[in-house]
Amino acid sequence: MSQSKPPAQATATLSRRNLIQTTAGLAVLGAVAAKAATPGGTARRPQADGAPFDTMRDYIAAMEEWGTVIHIPRADQDAYEVTALMYRVREKHGMRGGPILIIDEVRIDGNWVKGPLVVNESGNMYGDCLIFGLEPVDEGPLKKAPYQSYRKAREHVMQMVADNDGEYPTIAPVEVSRDEALCKQVVLTGDAIDLTKFQFIQCNPADAGRYINTGCVFTRDPKWGLNIGTYRCHLRGPREIGLNSEPGQTGNRHLSNAARRGEKIAKVSIVLTPDPYVWIVSGNKMVFKRPADELAIAGGLAGRPVEVVRSETNDFMIPANAEMVIEGEVPLDDLRPEGPYGEMVGYQGRRKEKQYWMRVTAVTHRRNPWIMNNFTGHQAGNLMAAGHARPLYRLKREIPSLVDFFSDNRSVGVTFASIRKTRPGEGLEVAQKIAESKFFSKIVIVVDDDLDITNQEEMLGALGARWQPYGNTTIYEALPSLPLDPSTIKRGRGSKIAIDATRQWPEEGGPKDFPKWNRTLLETGAPDALANVDAKWGELIRDWRSI
Repeated sequence: MSQSKPPAQATATLSRRNLIQTTAGLAVLGAVAAKAATPGGTARRPQADGAPFDTMRDYIAAMEEWGTVIHIPRADQDAYEVTALMYRVREKHGMRGGPILIIDEVRIDGNWVKGPLVVNESGNMYGDCLIFGLEPVDEGPLKKAPYQSYRKAREHVMQMVADNDGEYPTIAPVEVSRDEALCKQVVLTGDAIDLTKFQFIQCNPADAGRYINTGCVFTRDPKWGLNIGTYRCHLRGPREIGLNSEPGQTGNRHLSNAARRGEKIAKVSIVLTPDPYVWIVSGNKMVFKRPADELAIAGGLAGRPVEVVRSETNDFMIPANAEMVIEGEVPLDDLRPEGPYGEMVGYQGRRKEKQYWMRVTAVTHRRNPWIMNNFTGHQAGNLMAAGHARPLYRLKREIPSLVDFFSDNRSVGVTFASIRKTRPGEGLEVAQKIAESKFFSKIVIVVDDDLDITNQEEMLGALGARWQPYGNTTIYEALPSLPLDPSTIKRGRGSKIAIDATRQWPEEGGPKDFPKWNRTLLETGAPDALANVDAKWGELIRDWRSI
């Protein structure tokens, strides 16, 4: 299925569909001309007109047609300009409503390094629809958050899961020749390898250094099979990188299992900037039964096989259309310090004294490779809809009253759910079930289904107006929790809270007649009012600037 086309001018100018607007806070972007052509060459099979996308470049080309890409000719990362740009984008457009930034050249350690550096590739929810050939949802002039495209894509993947007996569909990968593999256009071994020459950046002045932070790390275990996970890698020299994965993460378990078996070396391949389907699988918990072929899951999401090719110095079959592959050996009996680094919760992570590291044995890449950087804790990690679809499908089967569920990565650890309540006490029961079963869910808030759980303003409003803490709250002293939570004393164990913020019925100790919500009264009493003002004054309100 191909999406319908937006207006032609969207690619060439900062048009109405372009999500960046010239404001004082983003004046630097207003001074940059958006370029119609994408740098770095063209893909082998350009597919900007529709999914599935064989490469990340194809996906970005499609996003550019929808006006969600901005090109920056040069940015000085020695002065942390790219970091500051991402902060301004987030402040203006939120975590899921901003543009992709493509920086053609980046200053690193006094040198101008050829890009492109790609930032915020998953930070606009139009992408959730486009990768499945769906037309994004036009949010309208008065909407604040672009979550309807996310929901449309999520429903699409939930139907795929339902049609496949509750599991993600799979299509086995297919091997292609080295000559066909885009990632083999350049092959580097030995002294020819120098990763410091590529556009990897230091994200924050307090970080330990430059990081490769969007790698899809391929590890293998003889019992559990292949795993693909996204773990940060500290660039410590031309051919050495720190390989951080947290205890409990599958990649860490694979390496630790090998060390316990007495093995001295583990082979690893790290894939950079693959197609969007492999990227989704790497950054989300897609596999719940082991062993499983995660490349086959990526193929199932795409509706076509992932093309793979053999690594140069190990036996991993890796995505042939990736921009770069870093291969290496992990000495399992030699652990070294790693970090600090800005973590996903938005705070500086601690220095770790004993972490795995990798000796690089080969690097292969496309000519002029596109490298993605993630400003962890501030920028969206991956497109969310596909990764959320199966968990939501499973939760709805377990909890029939569940309407919606959202782990809000704008505030890591906070989870919202809405239910269509059928009996007293149900709200707290659902909150408890989620808190006890979901690793990331530190604060669980359950609300009625008349609220939008992606709208943080409405969620805070529910806490203020519908929640009575006494009797509608459960506090857990210690449950398995996110190891990166800076507030915990013992990593991986923390307290949690389950909150019932539904309207309390009289049987639950609530008022005899709970008042109606003002917005509901407007929508029922004057059903055309919002649409009328959208049509008459929507653009005026959208384009207004405070002075």
